[in-house]
Amino acid sequence: MYMNPLNVKSSSLVQARSAAPTSSIIILIHVLLLYLSIYGLVSIYVDNIVIRSLKDAGMLLLAVYTLARVYRQQIHFLNLFLFILASLIVLGSLNVLVGSSMVTLVYGIKITLLPLVMLFAGMFMAEQGGMYAFARTNLVIFIMLIAGWCAQYALGIEKLITMGFVYGVNIKNYLEGVPRLSSITYSPDGYAYALVMTGIIAEHTKMAVKHRSFRLMIQLLTIGFLLLSTIRSALLLWCVYQVVLFLLQIRKYSKKNMLVLAVVFLTLPAVVFFGGRLLQSKNLLSSSSLLDRLQIWGSSLTSPFTMNGMIGNGIGSVGAASRRTHMMGLNSSNFAVDNQYFSLYEQTGWIGLVYFLMLFMWLLITLVRRMNASPYPAVSRLPQVAIALGAGVATASMTTNVLELFPANVFFWMFIGMALYQHRNAGDIPYKAGERI
Repeated sequence: MYMNPLNVKSSSLVQARSAAPTSSIIILIHVLLLYLSIYGLVSIYVDNIVIRSLKDAGMLLLAVYTLARVYRQQIHFLNLFLFILASLIVLGSLNVLVGSSMVTLVYGIKITLLPLVMLFAGMFMAEQGGMYAFARTNLVIFIMLIAGWCAQYALGIEKLITMGFVYGVNIKNYLEGVPRLSSITYSPDGYAYALVMTGIIAEHTKMAVKHRSFRLMIQLLTIGFLLLSTIRSALLLWCVYQVVLFLLQIRKYSKKNMLVLAVVFLTLPAVVFFGGRLLQSKNLLSSSSLLDRLQIWGSSLTSPFTMNGMIGNGIGSVGAASRRTHMMGLNSSNFAVDNQYFSLYEQTGWIGLVYFLMLFMWLLITLVRRMNASPYPAVSRLPQVAIALGAGVATASMTTNVLELFPANVFFWMFIGMALYQHRNAGDIPYKAGERI
């Protein structure tokens, strides 16, 4: 059909108008990510309900909007995902009917489940080709985290206490007086996990993809500052991620891959020996905290043969939500758990654990399908990284409530969402369009 110049001009105007709101949303996502990264530091000085609610409202509205935008294209994946998520919320809310606090439920949902639905925002950014832009924002946050840690280290623990930081919460000492600092986050654990998440995602900036030396520099900074943080579970996450990613990348037989694998196995004893010596020198192989946790788990966990063991004590009854509500003066268990699996069990019971297992298996199956759907390395690499990152999170979750650590959990779920997004063409590369953002 012939189109006169007037029709062409009108069509261009319509496309420009439809693209404008999308560009605005993308910009808002990046602004929100930067705000989330410094929210922990802001909350130390500003105890204001408006400030605290701003991030939650922004995340919720963004999740709803992006879900509406990607639902039709991803309906096969999202239908089951939303059903399982809704079932978990209903199951975790049953205790409200028998007198549990509604405030505890709200805090539990916003701390554990609200970051999870940011997965939709990740899908939306992948649809818009925003991987490079997302990685750049994470690189900025990565640099901010390191700069904040260095500034706090230069000031010292005593000076930070006089500035309003709470010892034992925002800052603390490890064995032999080694400082654990929070940088721009709320806690040392929050800093370490934000560092490892942003470091891994920052390896996908355009410069890091094109220049191995820049990617290596990011990796060295990540492992170096993780060692300085002394948070061993975050270090374990990074190591497991690297191993699983390596295995996924060489899974197809070739002479080059077999040679690389042989070199790795030959150098493995030396790496284990010298790595163990390095960890020992920094007291990172101490088992006292693990033994303490094993004792606490044995005496404090709910029996699986009771009603609460079946349906849980309610979302927010343990973990970060319970500690927050305890600080507010509510009757709360104030039980950190320090194990994501036990935390989920305490909140939703063993029935909830089955639902969570279904959720994570559905994510894994979908990621494997995405990885095998395309012969193009640039397309399959994103699901590979997501699977490796998920393996690292699953391992670290044995001693830490990883999915409750803010803002690292937001970065994690957004990245998973990007890897899950199914492009209309298997050969579509989600990086290319990101150059325009």
